[in-house]
Amino acid sequence: MRLNPHNSVEDVRVGKFVVVEGKQNRFFSMLTDVSLGTSNAKILLDPPRDDDFTSEILSGIGTFGTIKLQPMLMLQRNVESSVEELKPVKTIPTHFSNVCDASEDDFKIVFGDENNKDKKLFNIGQPLDMDTAVCLDLDKFVERSNGIFGKSGTGKSFLTRLVLCGVISKKAAVNLIFDMHNEYGWQARSENKGEFTVKGLKQLFNHEVIVFTLDAESSRRRGITDAQEMRIALNQIDVEDIALLKNELNLSEASIESALILR
Repeated sequence: MRLNPHNSVEDVRVGKFVVVEGKQNRFFSMLTDVSLGTSNAKILLDPPRDDDFTSEILSGIGTFGTIKLQPMLMLQRNVESSVEELKPVKTIPTHFSNVCDASEDDFKIVFGDENNKDKKLFNIGQPLDMDTAVCLDLDKFVERSNGIFGKSGTGKSFLTRLVLCGVISKKAAVNLIFDMHNEYGWQARSENKGEFTVKGLKQLFNHEVIVFTLDAESSRRRGITDAQEMRIALNQIDVEDIALLKNELNLSEASIESALILR
């Protein structure tokens, strides 16, 4: 996409959602990259110095911003139907197609409206630079396996907690959570400045969440007074269970083989 000269390239943000108005389809797209372009390489060899008039003349014709877009979904235009059908992108828009910011109505078409009582839609946040809800269709979400991935510190645990809140509040499914680091059951450490902790699922939903623990004393110390204690008997532990932990227990292959022989 070539940026309109009246729009500053510094106002464009990677990750923003836009709509490309093709002749036959509307393309819901994400902005993935921003770069600068020129119609003539000589402009960069001898750029105007402290000359606003020359810079303004070149802007939009000799120099311009180039935006890379990733089309995500497309919607056929001028179709007489009460239900607007979103389709996967199998083509690209034509030359000279106009591009505009995605509106609130566009987001409702793609992500749904939380006020729709016929579907279990849950608001999980807002897009960049917009005060518009992005909803998750929980009925479709729980049909398949899902994963939340990201670099350290990007908010994976917080987003997971938020999605679990939606599943519990909308009664979309029953969750069995293996909480290795005590991030979901009770309060967890907050990543926001000025806030030390955030509420866990047990604090938010109380009787709808049951916490089981292998360390009752630790749970009581953290404020969980009604945690159900679980005990694993020694006769329930197999050699195969120990083999899974051989790296953590610093056991060699010979140790595992000896355990199998002893059994």
